[in-house]
Amino acid sequence: MEKEGANNMVIVATVVALLVGAGGGYFFGHAQGKKALLAEQAAAVEAEKVAAQEEILQAANPFEADETNPFEDGYQNPFEGAGSNPFAQ
Repeated sequence: MEKEGANNMVIVATVVALLVGAGGGYFFGHAQGKKALLAEQAAAVEAEKVAAQEEILQAANPFEADETNPFEDGYQNPFEGAGSNPFAQ
């Protein structure tokens, strides 16, 4: 009878040890995964911030544009063909 009791005790201890090991592995694995995810998200946010700053700098710099001189195509008189000045007599 004692052999059966000891045998049952070993089985119960093995099951409990497996459950504790699985629970601990899940808990610590989840914590490590969470840390990695947070680090990845922080890096993504930082990269997005740098890209947004570069975009703002390019939009704010007027010398980056291809067309720096609006009169490069030639001067056009806005009053040409408007008629004569009635007060110029």
